[in-house]
Amino acid sequence: MPVRTLSEGATLRRIAGPVCIGLGLLLILASFGGAWGPAYGQTVPTPTPHIRVADPQISKTSVPSCCSPGDKVTFNIVVTNVGDATATNVVISDTIPPQLSIVAITTTWGVVTVTGNHFTVAIGMIAPGQIVTIVIQTIVLIAAPIDIVITNLAQLTSDQGTRQASTDVLIKKAGACATPPIFPPTGAPVEPEGGTSPWLLLAGLLLLLLGIVLTARARRSSSPGES
Repeated sequence: MPVRTLSEGATLRRIAGPVCIGLGLLLILASFGGAWGPAYGQTVPTPTPHIRVADPQISKTSVPSCCSPGDKVTFNIVVTNVGDATATNVVISDTIPPQLSIVAITTTWGVVTVTGNHFTVAIGMIAPGQIVTIVIQTIVLIAAPIDIVITNLAQLTSDQGTRQASTDVLIKKAGACATPPIFPPTGAPVEPEGGTSPWLLLAGLLLLLLGIVLTARARRSSSPGES
């Protein structure tokens, strides 16, 4: 009876087949990002109970940041509660620099009180995640000096503490404020984090198919009757 031996090619196929199948399955699982983790035995941490805390925050911006005497400047104050409990007795106070004059003040919540260049906004309570927007429209006085930077500071007080936010405005002579260039968007769109990665999925499917083919060929080569 002749003795059957495996060729080197069949031996390589027997080894490479399962390796390709294993790598293909790993790439397919990895292509689904974090979505498949809990389903495949990853440990999901249990949230620790915590005390509910209110945390009111304030931010302030100015548009434009460079202006000339006679120009309009708009200040935007945004107040939000980033905590998980209701903030109480929230009050915003602000004094507009003397180089500017207040034209109008509007708020999405609260009561506005104006005295000269000083104003307050009594907001009261802010629920978790609630946002209050205050818009202050001003105009630069014609007699305002040029080539100076003025700082406008707003203060938030509440039962939870005090916060501050400021913004700067540059006053220059007419026509001296540079207009920032507008650049067209460049580059490829950024793939969102998480979800399915099509490239990993495709590579995994190809490796899985290659592994199945190599394994099948190795089995045929090692079957009885073939030398």
